[in-house]
Amino acid sequence: MMDQMKSAIEAAERVRRERRAGSLVGDEKEQLQQFQARERERQRREEEQRKQQLQQQQQHLPSSQSQQALQPPQQPVKHPEISNVVPPHRAESVPASLVGGKKPAAAAPAPNIPVATKHTKPESSPAGPSASVKMKVSGPVADKKPRGDSMHVGSGPKGIGLDDFTFLAVLGKGNFGKVMLAEEKFSKSLYAIKVLKKEFIIENDEVESTKSEKRVFITATRERHPFLVNLHSCFQTESRIYFVMEYVSGGDLMWHIQHQQFSEKRAKFYACEVLMALEYFHKNQIVYRDLKLDNILLTLDGHIKLADYGLCKENMSYGSSTSTFCGTPEFMAPEILMEKPYGRAVDWWAFGVLIYEMLLGQSPFRGDDEDEIFEAILEDEILYPVNMAKDAVSLLQKLLTKDPAKRLGGGKSDADEIKKHPFFKGIDWDKLLRLEVTPPYYPTVSGPTDVSNFDEEFTKELPVLTPCHSVLSAADQEEFRGFTHISDWARATRGRAPSVAGK
Repeated sequence: MMDQMKSAIEAAERVRRERRAGSLVGDEKEQLQQFQARERERQRREEEQRKQQLQQQQQHLPSSQSQQALQPPQQPVKHPEISNVVPPHRAESVPASLVGGKKPAAAAPAPNIPVATKHTKPESSPAGPSASVKMKVSGPVADKKPRGDSMHVGSGPKGIGLDDFTFLAVLGKGNFGKVMLAEEKFSKSLYAIKVLKKEFIIENDEVESTKSEKRVFITATRERHPFLVNLHSCFQTESRIYFVMEYVSGGDLMWHIQHQQFSEKRAKFYACEVLMALEYFHKNQIVYRDLKLDNILLTLDGHIKLADYGLCKENMSYGSSTSTFCGTPEFMAPEILMEKPYGRAVDWWAFGVLIYEMLLGQSPFRGDDEDEIFEAILEDEILYPVNMAKDAVSLLQKLLTKDPAKRLGGGKSDADEIKKHPFFKGIDWDKLLRLEVTPPYYPTVSGPTDVSNFDEEFTKELPVLTPCHSVLSAADQEEFRGFTHISDWARATRGRAPSVAGK
């Protein structure tokens, strides 16, 4: 029956896409054409800037490195906190799940490509990329320290720094750095450490957004929210900054849905926990802006953790708005695409897309490229199987309302509007927050350092830090003053018996 439902939707989608070229009229067609023209011009300008930067770098490099400098940078791949392949003209955003070359199952949503044009940055996920190939870590590679990375410059509170950790495996890679599985030497606890190069942060004017990400991490960690990836600490060396995060080894929801279609019960369970994570962000005046299967990690206890805070926007209370064009194409709300000021309701649009994907195994908006996906979001009516539960259809229709003022959750009461919908009838939200509701599924690993839920493209690499090409000036180093931080829970656990973090 599920296959018949999908076939019917796909057939209708093919017909609709054939007609789409002539379906736009008047102002809507003109707006879309203008939008596409702006994107092409932006891509041209940024390509010219990239070439100029490469030429400038080449002039300052020794002759042995000049040829390498002229090569175009490797395109970032994606993971639940680093993200999919980023289009060259949007290579500023690399969220969570580095999917790499992962091929989606026929019935599963394709990996999502994050888009960003300003004030965004690459991310590396605590859970790392999802992978279908199982691989265990063969052994640690420790103390491989590149020249210029002093272990004492800018070390964290109470001396926490690079010397306190042994890197075990590469979990993902992005534009500015990589995320690695690491063991704290004293406690033997495991963490995911996101390593970002300062030189790239400076060159791409991402200092403030990096500080913003740290503040969002601190907010998420303040109450040890169960459905958000928590921060252990931050520290820095001469050439890099480090986010030490919970290690979540169960993989991301994209990986899991590609291996097995979710039941309605399982989809609803994850939706409830995601809803509470977004509610917490909104209560703290944070808009998430990058909700997708790739950024939702599973603990071994079967609960979700939202990851990748690189696109979060602070100071967004009810009625506040922003206008940065960013997100992942399939999840971007119409108001973002139309370049209108938008608020926290964009998260509830993405929440609707997420639930649709979990219930049906495919996106409500599809296309061969970004332009087609954007057209679908702006113009297409969403298709629902005739035998889909009425409460589910009702919820999706209300969440995927193009007018944010009429969208469920778009009012002042925010998440409370959504909780009251019949689809969530019978949910004990307090019990859910206390992790007292039995999860429908438990991921498995063979041991604490088993990275089989991560992409072999990355786990096969040696977990070492590569040399940086330049030395930062004193003025540039000053930009990172005050970056170091250690969370209260991390401070309390230092010196305790060995444990495994982020189960």
